[in-house]
This record gives sequence, C-alpha cells and structure tokens, in this order.
Amino acid sequence: MKRYSILISAALSITLLFNACKKDMTDINATNPNQFSGSEGRLMITGAELANVLLNEGEAARMAGIFSGYFTGADRQYLSLQQYSYGAGDFDNIWGTLYAEGVAQCRLIKSQAAASNDLVLHSVAAITEANLLLTASGLWGDIPQSEACNDNVAMPKYDKMDDVHTYCISLLDEAIKHTAGSSAHSGAYAGGHDWSQVANTLKARALLRKGDYAGAAAAAANGVEAGKDLIANHTADVPGAWNLYFDFCYWNRGGYMTCENSYLSTLLDGDSANTAKRHNAKTDEDARFAYYYASGTPDNYSSRDPNYLDGIFASYSGYTLVGYVENQLILAECASRSNDDDKALEHLNNVRTYNAAMFAEGKYDAYEIADFGPGKMIDGTDASKALLKEILTEKYASMFGQIESYCDLRRTKNAIGVPANSGTEIPARFLYPQSEINANDNVPKDQLDKFLPLTYFQ
Repeated sequence: MKRYSILISAALSITLLFNACKKDMTDINATNPNQFSGSEGRLMITGAELANVLLNEGEAARMAGIFSGYFTGADRQYLSLQQYSYGAGDFDNIWGTLYAEGVAQCRLIKSQAAASNDLVLHSVAAITEANLLLTASGLWGDIPQSEACNDNVAMPKYDKMDDVHTYCISLLDEAIKHTAGSSAHSGAYAGGHDWSQVANTLKARALLRKGDYAGAAAAAANGVEAGKDLIANHTADVPGAWNLYFDFCYWNRGGYMTCENSYLSTLLDGDSANTAKRHNAKTDEDARFAYYYASGTPDNYSSRDPNYLDGIFASYSGYTLVGYVENQLILAECASRSNDDDKALEHLNNVRTYNAAMFAEGKYDAYEIADFGPGKMIDGTDASKALLKEILTEKYASMFGQIESYCDLRRTKNAIGVPANSGTEIPARFLYPQSEINANDNVPKDQLDKFLPLTYFQ
C-alpha cells in the first residue's frame, strides 16, 4: 500500500512537472525576448525630462547660440557652423533625442497616467511634451506632431507650425488645472518650481511667437515667480551630471567653441568699442561679464571662453529652462507693444532689481521714462521705441545660451541688430535631418533652405 502510494505520488509529480514545463515553454515562445517590457510612468518621467534638458541645453542650444551671436565656432565642424556651413546630417542626433527619447516617452507616460487617473503625472508629462515640441517648432517650423511616435504610422505627416503651437497650448491649459503648487515628478530638475507657473510661462512664450500680446501677457501674469525657475539639475558635480556646456567646452571638446568677438560679449564688456554696449550712468555690466566669460583659462583655449570655471557654465551650475526673468520680460514686451510704457518699465526694472542681487558688484539702478529717447541715456527715435529695444536687448543678455533667444531674433526681425557671422543673414532655421529625409516622404521638400523664414517669423 505504501509502495503504491509512492508510485501514484511520483506519477502525479511527473504529470504536474510536465504540464508546468509545457506552460512555461508556451509562455516563453509567446514572448519576444528582444521586445522591451514596459515601465511605470512615474519611473519613466525622469528620462523624458532628461531628453528635454538634452534638447534645450545640448547641441541644439550651442548651434542656436552660434547663430545668435552668443558663441564663436573656432575649430573643426564648429568653425563651419560659424560660417553657416551645415547640412541635414548635422541634425540627426538632435531629432532622435526630441522624438525617440522625449516625445514618445511623454506620450507613453500620459497613457499610463490616464489609465490610473494620475492627473499630476499626466500633466507633468504634458508640460514636458509641450516644452519639447515648442522648442522643436521654433527651430524647424512644421514638424510631426499628430502622427508622431505612432507605431502604426511609418511616415508621419508634418503639422503646420501654428497647429503645433495650438496643440501645445491645449496641453498646457489642461496641465495648469492640475498642478498648482506642485513640483512632483521632477527628477531631472532642481529648484522650487511650480508646474502650473512653468506651464503658464511656456504658454506665454508660445503666444508671444504668434504675436498675441494680450494672450501672452495674460498667461505670463500667472507665470514663473522669482525663485521658482525650472532649472536643469547639475548640483552633483560628477561626470554624467555636469552642466552640458561645461561637459562640451572643457571636458570633451575644448577649443571648439569660444566667445571671442561674440556680439553679446561686446555688449557687456565695459572696454568694448561697440557703441551699443550696455554701460551707462545707471548700468555697470562688469560683474555679469565676469560671470559669463572666463579669461586666461587653464588650457589657454581662448582669451574669452564661456565661463565653465566658476560662472554660468561651471560643472555644477544649473541651467534655466523656464524662468522668472524671461517671464518678466515677456510682460514688459507685451506692455510696450500695447503702448503701456509705465507697465513695461515696471517689469524691466523688476529684472534690473534681480540683476542687482544676482551680480552684486554690478550696477542696475531703476530706469525712468525720461532716460529713453533722442539723445537720452538709452537713445532712440522716441522714448517708446528706445524702451522696447532695451527690453529686447535685456532679454537677449539675460538668456545667454538659451534657444529662445534665437527665436526672438527671428521673431523681431533682429530688432537689436545682432550682426551675421557670414554674409548678410542669420540662418532662419535648422534643417530637417538627413535620416528623416531618407525615411519619410512627407518631409516638406519646399522647406530645405536654411535661409527660408519659419511661418511665424516671416
């Protein structure tokens, strides 16, 4: 009896083992080992944010900075960029960061967050997506949006610049409803930002491009407050976490890009021969100049490098993506264009107060309307025009190294007079990447000229 029980038990065990193995093998055969498994949206959001940092602080920002008079291409391919000699292949990596690492991840996160009704996570992903697409549309104009990152669409169509901006504004409007006072899901960022304020400033940026000054002012009225900038976090002073300008200018590609004879440096240099330089009885830019530029660097790359030693681009320096100063200067410009010089001056002076605290050894006394106009401290054909130009120039100086300055130059028809590096024109756009031209028949073939203005900037 005992032996019989053992045999039955053994047979049962073999049967169960066979069935278990059969089930396991079936499961294995039904699974593609080369297919990545999914991840939780809350774990993925930092990766999408890092893609946003890479797009806005990395190669695209350096190229836009050369076109904007911030930097000087000095060696190898950067010497070609200085002369506006660039081709479609130069944008392949930037495009990959934008879509594969950025937009696609944001849309996956939004889908997961919607399924779990996590409105804050959904909103943070939406704000990140809007930031990515607004940056891209400001560089290329028409871009894939409605069919982008869809596995069922091999060749996504190119949406009009205006449609992309409308879509991004709708993302931001919805996100604003759910993020007031929240800085949740901010793995790539430092600082005490408020997501709803960030979204409002991004919305103001988009509406300013469209020429909707009333709408931009209304959004900026709820935009980023002092001390609540959205800042890329580089406080961990270790490779991989460094400021991307430091990583490029000092660690990886020293000497490729300097600030020798850059237009901004001549504006801030008190010893410059530039008649437009910003020093006057109420303004001393020497402290900001020292923060922006390094002279006599250890490696002797240049007599005027971006300050990657102890200034704006030091390894540990955060990088402002969306900030208070930009928001105030949007308000100032909108007020100026609406013929409210008093309000415009108020917001400009807010920035000058900020500068006085930031650059303590400098001088940024408050301006008065009497300081602007023919033969005045800030010269111009009349006080209002001189004030507007000062607002635009301050924004250009304040946003050193940021992509939006390149958008502002084209949007305002270069109202502040940044000279071209080569020829008579600043490039009007980034080129569609060669990888996209090769793979997508929908690339607008009539938009491959680097000097063809984008729709909003015509």
